[in-house]
Amino acid sequence: MRLIQSLVLGLVVLVGASASSQAQSRCPHCGQIHSVSHSSTSNLQARAQAEAQTMASRNYKGHVQGTVPGVGFCGVGWSSSSSNAPTCTPSGGMTLVADAVARGADGWYRVRYWR
Repeated sequence: MRLIQSLVLGLVVLVGASASSQAQSRCPHCGQIHSVSHSSTSNLQARAQAEAQTMASRNYKGHVQGTVPGVGFCGVGWSSSSSNAPTCTPSGGMTLVADAVARGADGWYRVRYWR
Protein backbone atom coordinates (compact mmCIF):
# COMPACT_ATOMS: atom_id res chain seq x y z
CA MET A 1 0.00 0.00 0.00
CA ARG A 2 2.83 2.42 0.86
CA LEU A 3 4.48 1.75 -2.48
CA ILE A 4 1.23 2.54 -4.29
CA GLN A 5 0.87 5.81 -2.35
CA SER A 6 4.46 6.76 -3.23
CA LEU A 7 3.91 5.95 -6.89
CA VAL A 8 0.69 7.98 -6.98
CA LEU A 9 2.47 10.93 -5.36
CA GLY A 10 5.26 10.64 -7.92
CA LEU A 11 2.80 10.52 -10.82
CA VAL A 12 0.93 13.57 -9.51
CA VAL A 13 4.19 15.50 -9.36
CA LEU A 14 5.19 14.35 -12.85
CA VAL A 15 1.83 15.34 -14.35
CA GLY A 16 2.04 18.72 -12.70
CA ALA A 17 5.63 19.17 -13.89
CA SER A 18 4.67 18.54 -17.50
CA ALA A 19 1.95 21.22 -17.46
CA SER A 20 4.31 24.04 -18.46
CA SER A 21 7.91 24.73 -19.36
CA GLN A 22 8.37 27.23 -16.49
CA ALA A 23 6.08 27.19 -13.48
CA GLN A 24 5.70 28.64 -10.05
CA SER A 25 3.64 26.69 -7.58
CA ARG A 26 3.30 26.23 -3.86
CA CYS A 27 5.33 23.27 -2.66
CA PRO A 28 3.09 20.64 -1.02
CA HIS A 29 5.89 19.79 1.43
CA CYS A 30 7.21 23.13 2.68
CA GLY A 31 4.54 25.61 1.56
CA GLN A 32 7.05 27.88 -0.20
CA ILE A 33 6.87 28.92 -3.84
CA HIS A 34 9.70 27.59 -5.98
CA SER A 35 10.45 28.41 -9.61
CA VAL A 36 11.09 25.14 -11.38
CA SER A 37 12.38 24.71 -14.93
CA HIS A 38 10.70 21.61 -16.35
CA SER A 39 12.96 20.83 -19.32
CA SER A 40 14.38 17.68 -17.68
CA THR A 41 12.60 17.90 -14.34
CA SER A 42 10.45 14.82 -14.88
CA ASN A 43 13.56 12.62 -15.17
CA LEU A 44 15.10 14.24 -12.08
CA GLN A 45 11.82 13.86 -10.19
CA ALA A 46 11.72 10.17 -11.07
CA ARG A 47 15.33 9.74 -9.88
CA ALA A 48 14.61 11.59 -6.63
CA GLN A 49 11.51 9.44 -6.07
CA ALA A 50 13.51 6.27 -6.68
CA GLU A 51 16.18 7.44 -4.21
CA ALA A 52 13.54 8.26 -1.57
CA GLN A 53 11.89 4.87 -2.06
CA THR A 54 15.24 3.09 -1.75
CA MET A 55 16.01 4.98 1.46
CA ALA A 56 12.58 4.06 2.84
CA SER A 57 12.83 0.40 1.89
CA ARG A 58 16.20 0.13 3.65
CA ASN A 59 15.35 2.45 6.58
CA TYR A 60 18.52 4.29 5.55
CA LYS A 61 18.75 7.95 6.52
CA GLY A 62 21.46 9.06 4.09
CA HIS A 63 22.37 9.35 0.43
CA VAL A 64 22.01 6.12 -1.53
CA GLN A 65 23.04 7.51 -4.95
CA GLY A 66 26.22 9.08 -6.12
CA THR A 67 26.38 12.25 -8.19
CA VAL A 68 23.25 12.79 -10.28
CA PRO A 69 23.93 14.42 -13.69
CA GLY A 70 22.24 17.81 -13.94
CA VAL A 71 21.98 18.23 -10.17
CA GLY A 72 24.15 20.78 -8.38
CA PHE A 73 22.99 20.00 -4.85
CA CYS A 74 21.11 17.12 -3.24
CA GLY A 75 19.48 17.16 0.19
CA VAL A 76 18.07 14.09 1.94
CA GLY A 77 16.14 13.89 5.18
CA TRP A 78 13.92 11.83 7.43
CA SER A 79 11.06 12.45 9.84
CA SER A 80 9.22 10.03 12.07
CA SER A 81 6.00 12.04 11.90
CA SER A 82 5.81 14.27 8.82
CA SER A 83 6.17 14.01 5.05
CA ASN A 84 7.73 17.48 5.27
CA ALA A 85 11.04 16.01 6.46
CA PRO A 86 13.84 18.57 6.72
CA THR A 87 16.78 18.23 4.30
CA CYS A 88 20.01 20.07 3.73
CA THR A 89 19.56 23.04 1.40
CA PRO A 90 21.98 25.01 -0.78
CA SER A 91 23.13 28.41 0.46
CA GLY A 92 21.34 30.18 -2.40
CA GLY A 93 21.21 30.88 -6.09
CA MET A 94 19.89 27.45 -7.01
CA THR A 95 16.48 26.32 -8.25
CA LEU A 96 14.63 23.35 -6.77
CA VAL A 97 14.10 20.82 -9.57
CA ALA A 98 12.84 17.72 -7.72
CA ASP A 99 11.20 17.02 -4.36
CA ALA A 100 10.26 13.42 -3.55
CA VAL A 101 8.89 11.72 -0.43
CA ALA A 102 8.46 8.04 0.42
CA ARG A 103 6.97 6.39 3.51
CA GLY A 104 9.11 3.82 5.29
CA ALA A 105 8.41 1.53 8.24
CA ASP A 106 9.86 4.10 10.66
CA GLY A 107 8.85 7.40 9.05
CA TRP A 108 9.08 9.63 6.00
CA TYR A 109 12.10 9.89 3.71
CA ARG A 110 12.63 12.94 1.52
CA VAL A 111 15.00 13.77 -1.34
CA ARG A 112 15.35 17.21 -2.96
CA TYR A 113 17.51 18.20 -5.95
CA TRP A 114 18.64 21.70 -6.95
CA ARG A 115 20.60 23.14 -9.84
